[in-house]
Amino acid sequence: MTNQFSSSTFPAAGNLHLQVLVPELRVADVAFNTNILMNALQQAAAENLQPQLVLFPELCLTGSTCGDLFFQPLLREKALESLARLQEAVQQLNLWAVVGLPLALAGKLYDAAALLSPQGVMGISLAAEPRDFSGCYPSRWFAPAAALPADHFELLGKRVPIAANLTLQLPELISGNLQICIGDLRNGQYDRSVSLLLNPCALPALAEPELLTAGSYAQRVNLPGVLSFASCGPCESTTDLVMSGLAGIAQAGKLLTETQPLQMGTQSASAEIQLSSVVPPPADQPVTQPKSTLSQTPFIASVNPEAQFERAFSIQTAALIGRLQYTGIRRVVLGISGGSDSSLALLVCAQAFTQLGWDKKDIFAISLPGPGTTGASKERLEALAQLAGVTFHTIPISPALEQHLEDIGHPLDVFDVTYENAQARERTQILMDLANQSKALMIGTGDLSEIALGWCTFNGDHMSMYDPNAGLPKTLLLRVLAWAGEALFGKEGAALTQQICQATISPELIPAGAGSTPAQSTEASIGPYLLHDFFLYYAIGQRLSPKEVFNFANQAFAKTYTPQEILHWLRVYYSRFFSQQFKRSASTDGPQIVGLSLSPRGGWMMPSDASAALWLEEVQALEKSVE
Repeated sequence: MTNQFSSSTFPAAGNLHLQVLVPELRVADVAFNTNILMNALQQAAAENLQPQLVLFPELCLTGSTCGDLFFQPLLREKALESLARLQEAVQQLNLWAVVGLPLALAGKLYDAAALLSPQGVMGISLAAEPRDFSGCYPSRWFAPAAALPADHFELLGKRVPIAANLTLQLPELISGNLQICIGDLRNGQYDRSVSLLLNPCALPALAEPELLTAGSYAQRVNLPGVLSFASCGPCESTTDLVMSGLAGIAQAGKLLTETQPLQMGTQSASAEIQLSSVVPPPADQPVTQPKSTLSQTPFIASVNPEAQFERAFSIQTAALIGRLQYTGIRRVVLGISGGSDSSLALLVCAQAFTQLGWDKKDIFAISLPGPGTTGASKERLEALAQLAGVTFHTIPISPALEQHLEDIGHPLDVFDVTYENAQARERTQILMDLANQSKALMIGTGDLSEIALGWCTFNGDHMSMYDPNAGLPKTLLLRVLAWAGEALFGKEGAALTQQICQATISPELIPAGAGSTPAQSTEASIGPYLLHDFFLYYAIGQRLSPKEVFNFANQAFAKTYTPQEILHWLRVYYSRFFSQQFKRSASTDGPQIVGLSLSPRGGWMMPSDASAALWLEEVQALEKSVE
């Protein structure tokens, strides 16, 4: 296609109109995604601003969360065909655009971004060292750019330069250099001397103590020139995480404009920038970090924690919305017990339906009281269901439980693991069948701490159709629940969720006596969640040895627990973490919320029959040292 405009009409060193765009997309639906991008380009051209460059996210033609579908030739072929369509559109519209796609070259697959111009494709940038979404491991799908045997290839009928972090001089567009870097720039793989840095990326949304925002990202990169970045958003798969949709334009580290994160529809932001010579970057100055006390709750922010709680709840909500929209299902079913986990899951459902504009009466909150259910729990769950405005039903499980135990020849007065697990599985069967009957999605409630310790019944409460709590450690979940109760329902919600958070954490599976006190305490059985979340953060999140975890715990809990108590529960932690991996190997889909994930699909990959001997031997040595 011959372009009707000449590049010589563009000023050599004037203003440039930059637009960052986070498109609505469907994972692996190249035709749908291409149409979204085409519409965005047409809207950009309608503004009649020249020269104009549109930056799309990493792998935007296919979606960045395709997984092993990237190995399918059909997906890659259709992406390349769509790139040709976009090139033609860019030429007709007299625009520039950066478009991400998987690209097969010389027998290997690369994470690529094409720079399209009115003269056709100008070059291809490759991710230098592609990583998984955790940033911890090399990509399973994409080769490092160093594997490419040449620096020019024939693409779309033109021989073009191809390189890692491609840098070009384009006087018809800007003065100075332009660089395209794919992925998270916090890893530092970019040239700080360039005039314009274009950054297509895929940044997961996380509720870490230090929240990632468009402003903090720009400050972290701190480019003297102009930085333009665009991350894919929550329309990506929510199987194990939610993409942030962070996008913005910054100059000299100062954010000029940004999109709103965690939005399901297409988002864009634009700015007119003056590209002048870049001041050489100053020499890095040593940064003195203030000394801080080791926190007992490392998953929780010490500064402005409410922003973290809001982000966590927003991620959960966006994740559930994504799954509902993908499945086309407009009803949900979940069991509520009056405890913190199911209460938060209910509030997430309520918020998702509110954002979607759906009737909350299509949220079916089911109470499934058994022999150990207390009156206090019933009062709490009924009050929350009423406050949330959902449909509420009670289905007692005792008759079905007694019949089942009689069928398998188990005494009704032997309160062992069979007695307990039969209740969990009976509840799950009822909820799954109700979901089928109602054409609904059965929502799980288990949290990250329970998953780490295996504190769930295999094929019982361990299983659901989607679990929005899967990425939340208990200590953070309790704080998010208290925040959400007030944010959604004011003082009444705050009072009720605070009451739920303060209640004894109990599975309520053993018959209780008179009164409202449950016969069981989870923390008395397996240990305080305060300690277990601390162990999880440092042992798995920071990859420390038992000795290092113990030393940190001794500092943090010096006035709370004795060294002997810490070691006792540390032994329980390692024993359960190893022995319960088989449950994690069959985990339900659910979003990562904090900086670590135990999903078997990439968050935590470990054989179910691995031995804990090395770790327990070190714990034993520590136990002897404090005798």
